[in-house]
Amino acid sequence: MNKTYNLIKEIVDSWKYKVLEDDGEHIVIRYQMNVIHICPNGEDETFVSMLLPNFDEVTEENYPEVVMCCHKLNEKMKQVKFYTVNDVIIAASEFFYMEKDDLVFQMKLSLSNLIAAKVNYQNYNN
Repeated sequence: MNKTYNLIKEIVDSWKYKVLEDDGEHIVIRYQMNVIHICPNGEDETFVSMLLPNFDEVTEENYPEVVMCCHKLNEKMKQVKFYTVNDVIIAASEFFYMEKDDLVFQMKLSLSNLIAAKVNYQNYNN
């Protein structure tokens, strides 16, 4: 197992969030009634992706509006970016960390920013 995965697991366990899935490579948690994927990238690398998938559907009818909304919000959001993948929207926060304290800080920041991104998207679309 890689070092980053082990640190993430330790942090998530200490926060006592409900773990929905843990396959030894990434962890899926429940956070504020959302499903968040935490994915370390590469063996012994200090890069992490945190994803909030499937919070809105993309159809042929709404595709132009969804893409425009994602582009406008990508300009405003500092740490989170929106992507359309197949027929869903994903908000992603990706970061590097230097040590465990930094990882804790970045993960907390990412969690709050992912939820803020979803709220901003929903507000923009309504």
